[in-house]
Amino acid sequence: MKHRLLLFLSMLFITTYINAQNEITGFLGIKLEDKPYVAIDKLKKRYSNVEWKHPCIYLKNVTFIDTKFDNLVITYKNEKLVEATFTLFDNASVMDNPFKDRATILSEAKSKQNQIMNRFTQAFNGLGNAFCSKYGNPAVSSEGNAIWRDTNSNSITLNVTLNNSQDELGVHFDGILTVTYRTATTNNDEF
Repeated sequence: MKHRLLLFLSMLFITTYINAQNEITGFLGIKLEDKPYVAIDKLKKRYSNVEWKHPCIYLKNVTFIDTKFDNLVITYKNEKLVEATFTLFDNASVMDNPFKDRATILSEAKSKQNQIMNRFTQAFNGLGNAFCSKYGNPAVSSEGNAIWRDTNSNSITLNVTLNNSQDELGVHFDGILTVTYRTATTNNDEF
């Protein structure tokens, strides 16, 4: 019985590993080898706010893998896609108020910090799980960072940064999450 279970689990692992796509081919229906005008046409079928300002395509409020990003910038060099970055940004502040007791201000600050942290942690984990199921485990990973690479030296970098600061006005929290596709022509994705 144990051998059958072990054999079944091994086959399941091998099947999952084999089914993971090794090559990074594109995003949002855009292939990495698409020329800018082809990418623009594909994006305009789904989004009305596509802008082309040589050498970049700009798009605001784009949904990718169930995450709504603030913007997407696709950069071309010699009509070849070299980089595409999805960016999600959020911030919150708790303003200092001499009429509130310190415990209330600290409680509000902790609540806003938790909201930012939870939003970005959930987005990071959701995107990371989606990339793992499609491309396998990342080649490089550390806290808040992961890089998937294919055999053609294309890569996807997932990064989240959370910050907090305090000044005379109050306490401020912000987070930024990026998903960056890089092609072999400009792949310098180490962090």
